Amino acid sequence: MSGTKDKYRIPQRESLSQRIYRELRRDLAGGEFGPGTRLGEERLAERYRASRTPVREALARLLSDGLIERRGNILYPVRPRLDGLPEYYDARALVELAGLDRVRDGRAGGHDPVVLRPELDRWLAMRDGPLVADIDFAIADDAFHRILSTSSGNAALAEALTVLQKPIRAAWSLDYPTPGRAEMIVADHVTIAQALLSGDLTSARAALAAHIDDSRRLVEVGLTSRG
Repeated sequence: MSGTKDKYRIPQRESLSQRIYRELRRDLAGGEFGPGTRLGEERLAERYRASRTPVREALARLLSDGLIERRGNILYPVRPRLDGLPEYYDARALVELAGLDRVRDGRAGGHDPVVLRPELDRWLAMRDGPLVADIDFAIADDAFHRILSTSSGNAALAEALTVLQKPIRAAWSLDYPTPGRAEMIVADHVTIAQALLSGDLTSARAALAAHIDDSRRLVEVGLTSRG
């Protein structure tokens, strides 16, 4: 199969509401909707050439993601704030590293290769092919970190991470990585997954901790530069 996006788009065949979700998320990140813009179903249905039902489903998903917010009965784009972001990253690090620690301490048998191997293959395909740092890349990045927690055998960690990702995702969505940063993210993901699958928990933990810290620093720098 050819084409960059085919290597990491989730899912390969998408419903109408999934298409609208991706396009809306892309347009939110691109500044198409200012912080005070009302996200009305009728207007969006016209913009994305769809009925109101898939638009409503896409908006519900964006609301769950923390990328839009409800004020009264009206939905608006979220304007990420830098204050508090370091604390969310600290909490994220605790949750993600806890998955590795429970394996290291013998509370779990190891990261499930059935879950983790396909994820490694996906990121290897991205590393070896043309890379586009777009909305599909952002979705794949979110999924990678949840899959790490899931593969450790503790579903509660994955659930906690989903909650913590919301404010981080809102900030990240306004500062998509440059091609160079995207390549670094891909390389980090490959390193982490390969180390876990080989049982090298020490290297995996160090790589994951550095990866989270780099992500925090780059998002903060990117948002500060945007003013």
